[in-house]
Amino acid sequence: MFDLKSKACDVIERGYCVLESVYDDRECEQLRTIFKQLCDNKGGFSSERETITFHPLLEWGPEIAPFFAKPIVVDTMATVFQDDVRLAHSGAAVFNNALVGETLTDWHVHYAWKIPPTGLQRNHPERVLCNIYVDGSGPDIGPLIVLPRGLNNSVGAKGDVGAKWDGQVEVVIPPGSAVIFDTAVWHCSKRGSSSALRHLWGGHYQGWSNSTPHPEDNTADNPTVAEYKNELPVLRGLLDGPT
Repeated sequence: MFDLKSKACDVIERGYCVLESVYDDRECEQLRTIFKQLCDNKGGFSSERETITFHPLLEWGPEIAPFFAKPIVVDTMATVFQDDVRLAHSGAAVFNNALVGETLTDWHVHYAWKIPPTGLQRNHPERVLCNIYVDGSGPDIGPLIVLPRGLNNSVGAKGDVGAKWDGQVEVVIPPGSAVIFDTAVWHCSKRGSSSALRHLWGGHYQGWSNSTPHPEDNTADNPTVAEYKNELPVLRGLLDGPT
């Protein structure tokens, strides 16, 4: 069991936290099976398609909806927001390490709102990105690299987006872990030493009291997701709001 307040403090103080192995081996294998079918549906990998993406994930693969309803993950985000949690965007990417180049993603950030002339003056992040690292992150599968930040530090880039930045941290995490980022956190990723597939999926979340739109918002309106909402109160709360 995690100390949710401690994890929320990590997000406030350094911009992210790691929830280690919240999806067990069986769930990770189920996720890999789902993504294999989704990748096959898109024609599979090739030299022209070394990475396959799914946005909105809940439209491409509605059968993954129950995996969003992981109480410990949702409860951690609720502690960060001090609010009920809304899933505002779903997405995924599967990287083929045998085909990709050294860099999977350059330094990037998901913060997309106007910053006051006086800088950020927040009590908590307005929005977080929560990614599930099905295969973990490290030298073999590939590193996740993060630039830690305080809650109201500058969102400006710290150098060339393809270069190494002072203060960067390589986050090594076990398979099945969730990483919750403030959307103002800069991060990037590199190819690993193995030829395995790297499965990454998740979403953007806000508190339900925050209705501010974001350019990356997407929807999850389809009959399969509707059926899962009827079965899973946690998922229903993420998509329809608290009851």
